[in-house]
Amino acid sequence: MGLKKQLAAIQILLLALSAMVLYAQAAYADGPSAWLNMNYTNLKGYEDDQKVNESDSLNQNYYFRFEKSVTPLLSYHLNLRTTLTNTHITDSGGETTADYLRAVEPGLDLFFRHPVYGIELGARRLEQWDTANLQNDSRRTTEFYYSRFTVRPYELPNLSVQFDRQRDYDYLSPRGTDSTDTKFTGTSWHDLTYRGLKFSYNVSYKWNENKTPLKTVYNTVNNNLNSMYNIGYNKSLLNNRISLTAGYQGNYTRNKTESFAGQSGSIEVRRTPLSGQYGLGTQIQPPVDTLVPTPTLTDGNYDSPATTSGGTINIGQNGSRYHNIGVLNESGKSVDALYLYVNKDIRNDINLVNPANWRVYRSNTNLPNTWTEVSVQTITITLFDALNHIYRYEMQLSSAQDARYLKAVTMDTATINDVFVTEIEAWGTETFGKGKNTEISTFFTHGINFGATYRPVTRLSFALNYYLNRNDQEPESVPGSIGGAFANIISKLDSEKNTSLKSNVTRTYGASATWLTTNFLTTTARIQRNEAFDNRAEDDPNKTEIKSDSYSLTFSSSPLPTLDTNLSLIRTYSYSFDQKQSLSDLLLLTIGSRLHRDVNMITDVGYTNAKTYPVYHLSNPASSPEKTQNTTWYVRGTLDARLTLNLTANLSYGLSFLSGDTSGHSHDGAFIVTYRPGRFISLSGNFRINDTEGEQTISEGAFVDWLVVPAVRMNLRYEHRYEKTASANTHTMGGYVLWYMTRFIDFQLTYNYTLSEDEKKTETHNLGGNLTCRFW
Repeated sequence: MGLKKQLAAIQILLLALSAMVLYAQAAYADGPSAWLNMNYTNLKGYEDDQKVNESDSLNQNYYFRFEKSVTPLLSYHLNLRTTLTNTHITDSGGETTADYLRAVEPGLDLFFRHPVYGIELGARRLEQWDTANLQNDSRRTTEFYYSRFTVRPYELPNLSVQFDRQRDYDYLSPRGTDSTDTKFTGTSWHDLTYRGLKFSYNVSYKWNENKTPLKTVYNTVNNNLNSMYNIGYNKSLLNNRISLTAGYQGNYTRNKTESFAGQSGSIEVRRTPLSGQYGLGTQIQPPVDTLVPTPTLTDGNYDSPATTSGGTINIGQNGSRYHNIGVLNESGKSVDALYLYVNKDIRNDINLVNPANWRVYRSNTNLPNTWTEVSVQTITITLFDALNHIYRYEMQLSSAQDARYLKAVTMDTATINDVFVTEIEAWGTETFGKGKNTEISTFFTHGINFGATYRPVTRLSFALNYYLNRNDQEPESVPGSIGGAFANIISKLDSEKNTSLKSNVTRTYGASATWLTTNFLTTTARIQRNEAFDNRAEDDPNKTEIKSDSYSLTFSSSPLPTLDTNLSLIRTYSYSFDQKQSLSDLLLLTIGSRLHRDVNMITDVGYTNAKTYPVYHLSNPASSPEKTQNTTWYVRGTLDARLTLNLTANLSYGLSFLSGDTSGHSHDGAFIVTYRPGRFISLSGNFRINDTEGEQTISEGAFVDWLVVPAVRMNLRYEHRYEKTASANTHTMGGYVLWYMTRFIDFQLTYNYTLSEDEKKTETHNLGGNLTCRFW
């Protein structure tokens, strides 16, 4: 039987299995399960009533799984996955490009699970064709085998050993694809607690060999040692009047890479990340001052959306702007490109492929006033994983950047919905010579923290805090690096020219006093210093030496059960190379009140006065900006109200005025009303306005969600958007009908229409259908 007939037979078999199980009376954990999904979309674009593009896509996914427990400890899984994709794209000239994917993947997994130890064995074989006909000319095979052994003894260190092997090859003569990737990983971890002392460690060793005989670099062997440890101590004295905390964390990494090349040259190499970074900016301040570590952005999982404390990162049309998506580059090498992975076909996106809709920044410390903008040269869209529909934006920077932190900020959204970010990578150019090339890199990161609180009386408490982070690249010795970190508690780094050691240190320390002045007033005074410095030479243009001193006084009061107030007065001095760089005063009043039983209001009133001063340093003698002064007043508020049992409303507004050497204003407001006449229907309308420096945008919209009958849900929406500066009108309308045909089958029909009118008229029609059948 030919390959084409085999795949057709598999498809028919899966449909038959699905049909059998769909009407079964109950689902069993032990036994068969099936899932199938068919999705069709058709997109048409018009300019001035002339069709400029059209695309259609049909995706079919079939999945069958059989689980069986042989004994209480031993079980196995049989898996079969099939994907068929047909895509056609027609441009304005009538030229049509067709993309096809045919894939089938059987798999077998064996599990031996014991409370103390476990064994897992598995194998996969993926066959892919990128043409409609199943010929060897377009066939590619991926073979994957894995084995894992884990030991978790009681109150003893845990151990895990893993071996993976993957081979990719095609059937061309000569071959165009031929690679073998072999990995061995050993990991040990343990937590130990004794009274107030806690110790934990995690040590992993990874050996990875990648053979690519068809490429210039035909063999690469990587040895990576990563050890993390944490020592913490907590103690309370005098009936908890005194609390002491101390901690030390270390992360030692050694990476050795041996590459073998047939000739000299250069290639693009992914830089080793320590962690992903994330923050969400605002229209007033798109780039945030400090990013938050987000490991899911660099965990190597390209299929699942990365998650932050606020949820997933949606840069699609139904998402939000000003996502700050960054990476902490610990390779010590320069970066000339950022890759942003998403789980959506973005080839029809026309917004985020434009470099003007992105901002890229670099920093060595991830602190306020340390970010420098980097220009983006080009942005291209590349298909990364056809089987799982993973694409990526490739941002080529105008020049290579030698920085620890890099972030990309979305100034707009994509033109399609539900574009979720899954991963970010930093890439750079690596040169190599003919024969064997060896590269060894070592990193040692230290974190030291102290804390103490003292409560002499019930109404008064004092607190001290200290935190230090030191990052060493190519440390001369492990004891020397540890000793240097503890020495930096009170000392600075020496500037060194002739050394391979690169050190970056950030320190934060301060003191505070909290006084319960009355039963209705709490007063808090705080002083804090932030420092960042490195050991670069004095004449190095990338040298960092900054510090800031903050003094704050806060009054918190709740005079009524329905009223909370907070008044903060903050003064901050910033210094660069011991020269005053800026002076900032902030006054912020926050009022939270419940005006009625179902009416809540929050109001922020703020005032800032910022002065900047010229700074001269040997590392950049040409830099001598003039003294500036700016004042900002702003008011922001929200009002939530339940007007009746079925009617709710939300009002939010913001006013901002900037005066001084730079002047401007920003006004925005939004009003949303929602009416729910019953459990099965919801109607809402909204009105939004934004005015920034005369660039005015007004939008209004309506939304209806209706469960017509228990088996049918209908959703309709409409939005009109007017941009005054560009004299552009945009009308967006769409909706879907979801039919729950049976307990296991649902069908969804979707339609979206967009009309844009500025210098030319642009129309987009998007029709889609989705059928899902499942049985678990």
